[in-house]
Amino acid sequence: MKNTLLFSLLLATLGACQKEEEEMVPSTAYPQTWQLVKSTSSWTNTVQTGAALPWQETYVFQADSTFIKTRQQEGKRAVAHGTFSVRTSASGPYTILTYNAANDLMGTCTPTEFKEYLVFKPNDVLVNTWEACDGPRLEYQQVAQQDR
Repeated sequence: MKNTLLFSLLLATLGACQKEEEEMVPSTAYPQTWQLVKSTSSWTNTVQTGAALPWQETYVFQADSTFIKTRQQEGKRAVAHGTFSVRTSASGPYTILTYNAANDLMGTCTPTEFKEYLVFKPNDVLVNTWEACDGPRLEYQQVAQQDR
């Protein structure tokens, strides 16, 4: 009886966590556009913002769980596509981007997985996890959507 009660409580807790995860970023919150606003070198701690950034970059997240990443650098435009999912860990919400194919735009420690991880921070800031393997820390700010 005691084991049955504990198992039931565990199932209820897991169900509640799943519900919270789904409600955190409702589908009506899309599309979302996130623009690169800050780059910090993991080697020199040099900070670049605005026009001084090494490139201009945006993510656009759609309600159908697809994304487009666009980078403007030295007069050239590069685009990557894929899907995303939003998850929650003990440290807060994050998103996993899964690219359709290998791409130079992926900011990741494991490029063979075609995955990129971004962490949601307070004040509408999205931060990559690339700095964990000596890549730059890239910070994105959400861009307000125009009325349609």
